[in-house]
Amino acid sequence: MRHLLIAAGAGLLLASGCASNETRSTDSGDAAATPTDTPAATVEVAADAPVIRVAQAVPYSADATIANNIRQECNLGEQFSEFIEHYGADQGIRFQRSQDLDPASSGQVLMVELTDAVSGGNAWIGHRKVTEAAGTLYADGEEQASFTSRRFSGGGAFGGFKGSCSVLGRTVQVMGRDIAAWSAAPEDGAHLGD
Repeated sequence: MRHLLIAAGAGLLLASGCASNETRSTDSGDAAATPTDTPAATVEVAADAPVIRVAQAVPYSADATIANNIRQECNLGEQFSEFIEHYGADQGIRFQRSQDLDPASSGQVLMVELTDAVSGGNAWIGHRKVTEAAGTLYADGEEQASFTSRRFSGGGAFGGFKGSCSVLGRTVQVMGRDIAAWSAAPEDGAHLGD
């Protein structure tokens, strides 16, 4: 009987994706930052809203020592950019995602880089994830303000049923919200988040 219970429990965990590194959407019940792999439909932004260009996928900084499994398995850069765009709409800012980004170009450009991402823990012992970023806002080629950002996550409600990439996705989601709010009133040298 004991072996049957263990086998049934293991089968349930495998079927739920807990034992895999699967990324998927879940609802933690936190209305302020509902974690998802991609943001819901963006709020309609006024036609005359300020436009800030941002990278299509936020790159890793050149000196970042981020583990290859995070770089290869998690889509943090793309998610991060999507969340900045999504939460920018809430601030009345139209973030325009671009493949080719040049801070010297005309208009406003937000240069953001992922500087660190650590995937400690797991579904069995608890997630301990942290992501850090740094960025600079330029206007017509002139540096306006810079920030650093960091967020931690243990996975939230039912964190044990979430994969590592999903929990790391929660960190870039909240950092995207932080950065969008900062962009509405940039303060040079600001540290956003934890």
